[in-house]
Amino acid sequence: MNAHRLLCIGATTLFLAVSSFLHAATGDAEWQKVDDVVESIKNPKDKPQSRDEAIALLKKGLTEFDSAYAAAMKAAPENPSRWDAALFEMMVGRAREIAGVPAPEKKAVGLEDILKAADAKPATKSQASLMSIMEAVDAAESSEGGADAWLAKAEKHLKDYPDEKMNKLVEGRIKSIKAAADLKTKPLELKFTAVDGREVDVSKLQGKVVLVDFWATWCGPCVAELPNVLKAYKELHSKGFEIVGISLDSDKAELEGFVKAKGMEWPQYFDGKGWQNEISSKYGINSIPAMWLLNKKGMVVSTNARGGLEEMVTKLLAE
Repeated sequence: MNAHRLLCIGATTLFLAVSSFLHAATGDAEWQKVDDVVESIKNPKDKPQSRDEAIALLKKGLTEFDSAYAAAMKAAPENPSRWDAALFEMMVGRAREIAGVPAPEKKAVGLEDILKAADAKPATKSQASLMSIMEAVDAAESSEGGADAWLAKAEKHLKDYPDEKMNKLVEGRIKSIKAAADLKTKPLELKFTAVDGREVDVSKLQGKVVLVDFWATWCGPCVAELPNVLKAYKELHSKGFEIVGISLDSDKAELEGFVKAKGMEWPQYFDGKGWQNEISSKYGINSIPAMWLLNKKGMVVSTNARGGLEEMVTKLLAE
């Protein structure tokens, strides 16, 4: 091989190497812009002072994200950071609705795509796995045999991604689902001294239909549900319907004032520990209102009595 040909090959190799380096550098820079925009949305330097400011800031951030995301995909479509952006895209669906910024049309990326991707970062896969687990939990609890399948999947997630920062969410739901399954195997055992001094023993209420209501005065959805609970109690208490409240409040005086003002005649458990409430913690309650219905045998027949309460109680009273 003559010297001229060697020189040409060497120049070509050098050109390709430099071109590849420049393309990678450009791609990295574009993807860094995406990361910067995402960070600005998550942690804005100037905190919004009103709802309108928050929406305007969100709209600006999502618009910038879409532009930066498109530019980065054009510059370096195989960069591993594409999975981070895709995951963020999945997380902001509700935010887009609020801000009025629809997602640009592009090839859909799912959580399973991220989990199967060889070049996705471990932390990104961990978050995708967590999101997949939490998205499936409600459907799992409402389908026959779904809870067992979900528990297996959740426990595998904890094994595969033990360092995920949000694993407490999964652990809490595992505890809650296992507790709910155990509840349906025997009558509920629940004894306490109510905030007004009444002695409560749910086992002594067998023969009646009982609502165990986990709630708090500071819980908007709980307060919104209260008129339905009060109506059911007024209509059906004389027919054998009882309610036992488990308050996650931390201020005793506020609870007592609220209960009196609303005419809530049933007993309330209170220990002042908020989310660390001993009874709710025992049963893995991680969201309220949580409304359990017990049949006349003292068995928990529903852990989601919110909505249609009066109808459900009427049916159980007739059994």
